[in-house]
Amino acid sequence: MKCRGLILVDYELPGGFADAAEEEKKLKTAMESLVSGNNRVTYFACDMKERRGDAKPDLKNLKIRTS
Repeated sequence: MKCRGLILVDYELPGGFADAAEEEKKLKTAMESLVSGNNRVTYFACDMKERRGDAKPDLKNLKIRTS
């Protein structure tokens, strides 16, 4: 069986892109430690993008395109 786990983190970054870069490093480190040594994990990725608006997405109904 294949499945995909999702983690969503919204940030408020008063320092702009400098803070975003720092938080992205922390996020990547945390993710690497989460999957390290877990032979069930076949792939993981981390990306940080600018968020617009204040609405919180419903992860259960989120559509993810892979191509």
